[in-house]
Amino acid sequence: MSVNQGDNGSGVLRLSRIGRAWRAAVVVALIALFCAGSLVGNDHWWPFSPWRMFATSQAATGSVWSTGIEVRTADEPGEWVRAPLTPENVGVNRAEVEGRIPQIEADPARLGTLAESHAKLRPGAAAWIGLRVVRHKIVVVDREPTGEVETEVLAEWAAS
Repeated sequence: MSVNQGDNGSGVLRLSRIGRAWRAAVVVALIALFCAGSLVGNDHWWPFSPWRMFATSQAATGSVWSTGIEVRTADEPGEWVRAPLTPENVGVNRAEVEGRIPQIEADPARLGTLAESHAKLRPGAAAWIGLRVVRHKIVVVDREPTGEVETEVLAEWAAS
C-alpha cells in the first residue's frame, strides 16, 4: 500500500491515487452486486440478495406450519408428549431435523439417534421409548390464530 504523508509533516496518512482507485472500484462492484441481487437475485445469491424468508410476508389469512417432536417415555408409555427440539435436549436444532425430513420419512430409524442424544444429554430424564416428528398446521385469520390446529405425523420410531 502506497501512503503519502501530508506536506506539513502532521503525521496524517493519505492514500495514493492507486489506493483510492481500487477501493472505489470495490465499492462500485459491491453496490452493483447488491442492486442486482435485490432486483433479480434469490437465496443462492446471499449475501448479495435478501433471503426470501425475510423479504416476503405470509397472507393475512391462511396457515402456518410448525415442525416438532413428540415422545413416549418409559414413565408414561401410552401418551405422546411434546418435547423441545433444541440442542440442549437432543443435540441438534429444529432446522437440522427439518432439513432431513425426506431422509427421516424414508428411514424412521434415524430418529433413534435423537433418543440416544437425549439420553446422553439428559441422563436423569425418563428414557424415550418412542419418538415421532410431527408437523402442525395452524390456521390463521387476519393474522390471528383461530385455535384450529391440524397435526400430521411425518415419521415414527419405537425402541426395540
